[in-house]
Amino acid sequence: MSRYDLELLAPVGSMDVLRTVAEAGADAVYLGGKRFNMRMLRPEFNFSDEELAEAVNYLHHEQKKIYVTVNNLYYQSEMHELQDYLCRLADLQVDAFIVQDLGVAQICREKGLNIPLHASVQMGINNVESARLLEKNGFSRVILTRHLSLQEIETIYQGSKIGIEHFVHGEMCISHCGQCLLSSFMYQESSNRGRCRKPCRWRYRMSGLEQISTDDPQYYLAQKDLCLYPYLQQMINAGVSSFKIEGRMRSKEQLAQIIASYRRALDRLRADIENDQPDVQDMQALEENRIRDFCSGSLFKVTDKEDIGLDGKREPAWNTTAQQLTPLGENDFYKPAEEKSPAPVQTELTVTVADQDGLQKMMMQEVDNIIVSLDSMRQHQGKLALEKLKPILDAHREGQSKIFIETPRIVTQKDIESVYQLKEWAESNRLDGFVVNDLGSLNILKSDRWRLWTGSGLNVANGKSALFLRNQGAERITASLELSAEEMKALLAGQVPAEIIVQGPMPAMITDLCLIQTALGACPEDCSQECVQAQPALLDEHGQAYKILTDYQCRNYIYYPLERCLYLYLQWLTAWGVKSVRIDGQHYPPKLLTRVVYIYKQAVQERRAGFGINKEGFERLLKLFPNGMTATPFEK
Repeated sequence: MSRYDLELLAPVGSMDVLRTVAEAGADAVYLGGKRFNMRMLRPEFNFSDEELAEAVNYLHHEQKKIYVTVNNLYYQSEMHELQDYLCRLADLQVDAFIVQDLGVAQICREKGLNIPLHASVQMGINNVESARLLEKNGFSRVILTRHLSLQEIETIYQGSKIGIEHFVHGEMCISHCGQCLLSSFMYQESSNRGRCRKPCRWRYRMSGLEQISTDDPQYYLAQKDLCLYPYLQQMINAGVSSFKIEGRMRSKEQLAQIIASYRRALDRLRADIENDQPDVQDMQALEENRIRDFCSGSLFKVTDKEDIGLDGKREPAWNTTAQQLTPLGENDFYKPAEEKSPAPVQTELTVTVADQDGLQKMMMQEVDNIIVSLDSMRQHQGKLALEKLKPILDAHREGQSKIFIETPRIVTQKDIESVYQLKEWAESNRLDGFVVNDLGSLNILKSDRWRLWTGSGLNVANGKSALFLRNQGAERITASLELSAEEMKALLAGQVPAEIIVQGPMPAMITDLCLIQTALGACPEDCSQECVQAQPALLDEHGQAYKILTDYQCRNYIYYPLERCLYLYLQWLTAWGVKSVRIDGQHYPPKLLTRVVYIYKQAVQERRAGFGINKEGFERLLKLFPNGMTATPFEK
């Protein structure tokens, strides 16, 4: 699709709506079947197999295209049915699959399905290297995240040959795409699987700050709706060629008005790209028919308080609220410990640390693998200086703990230069390998000189996705934090070389919004750096605290109130063949981390000797984490 071959892409949830938006001027539509898409809580807005066939015939007759959303994360138990479904869609001759899970791409390759692949916004494509990797692997289009500036979009367009799609209108999520796990942790209803319970639309109180604008509950995470109608010319010049409307559950009347407005605007720009004056009447109609107030996303600035509907006046009612959480207790020991295990296995112990001091302490503990995280947080320590690791790496000897560097969870285009520099630094240091959390970092860092693992940020939930990543150079994956015990067992049964995080704080959401400045009623430009001393947290209606940490890009990491603890399930995991179990200790004080590692190290050694898990270790963990631990969603 050339720069001026512009596509207007509309959502549809029924045949009636499909015909309406086609007549209103949509060039293409996207929709989902009854299975495997991101609107599973509302099945009435999904198409049956018969309706899919009818939709293809109608749209192709009208010279329009149909893209089918196959954009969930998929579990190992679903892969056979998913494969059959993809083949059925291919037989219907749909025009593209919209894909989040890399396992879909792997199936298409294995089955020879020549259907164009579009990378879903849920895949979190934030940089040009991610686009290049997908382009090399058969993707024809990326739907960029809504967290990029115009300049970043243009850089991705200029640096690849892949088609660029971008949302221009509709509901927004405050979290970075694919990185919101709060619904999954609390309800076992995953937003990555089309079952989000909208925790970003709940009211919270802010705690841990001395001066805030109000102590009343606010809609701190409720972002306003996106409207980029006035900026279409800039988006075209930045390289966007497909303009996507959100809203598969909107009425046909709403969508007809939105589609017609954008159709007229794109036709005007196609005829004269210099004609950058939006139609006043169309803009007024969009305003009058809005659900929430509008914002312009991240095109021109980082998300701030002006982009949030704090008072909730225009927030639609949602029938979900936070649940009262029940932490693990002593009585929880016996049920999982009854699982019988076969012969002893040689599972490795991995520990994540945040700095050179943590690295040295863990080398003294002689754990198998040490991961140094680059997700430095302002509240805990200074920003990690790689050069301070050099003396430790120079003294690193064969047979000692293997040392890895883990790239940040979020790497946007403006961050990507640091990954190039990281590779250059590694080429002159004795590093064992990297753990990467995005496709761009993977594309840059794959090399025969070191080992490459993937982190939990890539949300690997099935063997096909793991195989895709192994074909890109990743020798071990970290399993998705959303997997249940049953699904983890199924994944490992396929001989997938996998690590699982068994202990650590649970990152439930990552956002560019500075919640501290929002609560203070200030803008990011007026940064008070209060996050350095403060201990901010969001409190739900039950008073449960979601701790907030801030990285050196000022992104906010919101953590689940309870600590992840799978100590009880070590017997199962080692019996199923997990390659390594990881303690995410990067945010632990040194004394706490040492104690936690000792408990898990002893348990892993006992498993290697063929013994079960002892209750004493579990009781000691309960005392170390008085604020509570949980095994959900691993054990539902």
